[in-house]
Amino acid sequence: MKNISISSINILGKPELLVSEHQKAYSAYCKKAISADSIELGMTGFTGDIIVDTKHHGGNDKAICCYNSDHFKKWKAELGFDLESAAFGENLTLSGQNANEEHIFIGDRYQLGEAIVEVSEPRGPCYMIGIRYNYKQFPVHLQQTGLTGYYFRTIKTGLVKKTDKLIHLSSHPEKISVMNVNFVRYHDPENKEWLQRLVDLKELTLEWRERFEKMLSKL
Repeated sequence: MKNISISSINILGKPELLVSEHQKAYSAYCKKAISADSIELGMTGFTGDIIVDTKHHGGNDKAICCYNSDHFKKWKAELGFDLESAAFGENLTLSGQNANEEHIFIGDRYQLGEAIVEVSEPRGPCYMIGIRYNYKQFPVHLQQTGLTGYYFRTIKTGLVKKTDKLIHLSSHPEKISVMNVNFVRYHDPENKEWLQRLVDLKELTLEWRERFEKMLSKL
């Protein structure tokens, strides 16, 4: 089974100022686990969750940001960071091998409480992660390893309980994982065959498909 355990559901109702030695910015990054037993998932995200940078975040394609807490040990060992739920500003802190980027496939669908969600794109780690941990290169580490996290789009809205899991409903026939997409973008940008596969993958968000189409056109 490809079901995935959820450690916490996280939102932020008020933006905060993040300050590091190299930069500062207002952000909705520092989310907190919900205290209520359940929360409503709409087409663009969980009720009460705030988006500050609407140019790069929000919308149906980025309704839910996810990260696997199993990766926290790696970052603790390599970089010394003590991480906990919502460490990467994610809405769903997940756990278990089924939540790893190599096991999450673009276009796969999951039941989430009453809702249905679909894997839409890898998370593109941004500078805000570097500010949050006062380590400018942190986003680059995420890109290089492919341990970026990923997004779900909402297919069907509904109530989600804290005790719910992500129940795997269907597999996309292409079986292109988040890790596959990250590898092409960050390590194999001149692979024409793979670039074309990603351009043709309609379940991948338009933003990412257009990026790969531009990369392909330059070859």
